[in-house]
Amino acid sequence: MEFIRFKTGKDDEGRRLDRIAKKLLSEENLSQLYKALRNGLIKVNEKKQKGEYRIQKGDEIKIASFLAENAVPADKKNQEKITPLPEEWIVIRTQELLFLNKPYDLPVQKSKAGERALNVLVQEDYDFQNIRKSLSFRTGPLHRLDRRTTGLIAFSQNLEGAQAFSKAIQEHRIKKTYLAIVEGALEQTETWTEKISRNEKDLNSSKFHTVSVDSDSKNSKESNTTAIPIAYGKYKGIQVSLVKFIISTGRTHQIRATSAYHSHPLLGDTVYGARQISEKQNLFLHSYSLEFQENLFSLPKKIVCPPGENFVSVLKSALINLPCEL
Repeated sequence: MEFIRFKTGKDDEGRRLDRIAKKLLSEENLSQLYKALRNGLIKVNEKKQKGEYRIQKGDEIKIASFLAENAVPADKKNQEKITPLPEEWIVIRTQELLFLNKPYDLPVQKSKAGERALNVLVQEDYDFQNIRKSLSFRTGPLHRLDRRTTGLIAFSQNLEGAQAFSKAIQEHRIKKTYLAIVEGALEQTETWTEKISRNEKDLNSSKFHTVSVDSDSKNSKESNTTAIPIAYGKYKGIQVSLVKFIISTGRTHQIRATSAYHSHPLLGDTVYGARQISEKQNLFLHSYSLEFQENLFSLPKKIVCPPGENFVSVLKSALINLPCEL
């Protein structure tokens, strides 16, 4: 009988054998997993092991070829179907983390079959770069951006990076700053602490979700937003402000909803009460920077991603010049 051999890496360490084997088996053979373990069709270092066996770095998993023939990692026959990310999207890439400038109108994760999504493109890039050193690890986004939000977003490149960044986010050791063009003149710095909940009519929908502010819903969650005005102008007769937003929570539509609640909807954001505009983007919210309280994998203390051409163009039409330092 022929076997296919898989070498485990650092990111597989401590994971259960059955969990890793599931990723290597073809879909139709998943039901045979535990039978295969019992019968020695799946072995670790030439020995039979139970599904709960915890993998060690450097273990060799051997699987009968008829079970795993359709799931060989980085299969060369599929190599021509995957492509690297555009260079202009990449802000910083390290062994642990990847920071990207997300384009407008690109979802981070797909919501329907066949949809083009950033996480799929990043996984393809990960495979293309031939940096996979794990049987079980998959790259993924480490925080959220809306489909129509542009700018800086972090993806994991190994398990250590994913765990360290996620822990820093949970402990509020990463400062997230956004830029937005809003309606009206925000006259001074304001700090907003509000309750946010998803609108009931959207809860059973698999499509677009909106949120409500100042909600009495039992499902509401607290949000904290600081809004700092940077500059003022007029866009086609509409008074607008360039605002820097600093958030310590990451609620759905947090900036869009709270800014609208305080009478400053994002320019073009008709979902939250703004007037309709005719531009290449229909709202202007940009993830500008991530700032770290402590050294993380020798990264710069502050990673900055300037807004793109469409954002700057609308600022100029409002007679606002983007400051060099924010």
